[in-house]
Amino acid sequence: MVALLAALGPAAAASVINKDAEPRTIVVTEGSTRTELVVAPGESVEFCPSTCFVTMPDGDRAALTGSEIIEISGGKGRIR
Repeated sequence: MVALLAALGPAAAASVINKDAEPRTIVVTEGSTRTELVVAPGESVEFCPSTCFVTMPDGDRAALTGSEIIEISGGKGRIR
């Protein structure tokens, strides 16, 4: 079992990078759990190791699979 887990390598997770000069908040919904994630200026945070929904600072929403990178700039989130 341990060898199998080691062979799989690290799990992918979505991440968010805040390029703005002020903190930004995204809302992450995984299953029935809703979490507000505050991202400080210049900070990068990993979240959502599998499927989740995200509400960006400007209100846009997106479904994520766990491998995306969200870049916040100008108060808007862009998935790349």
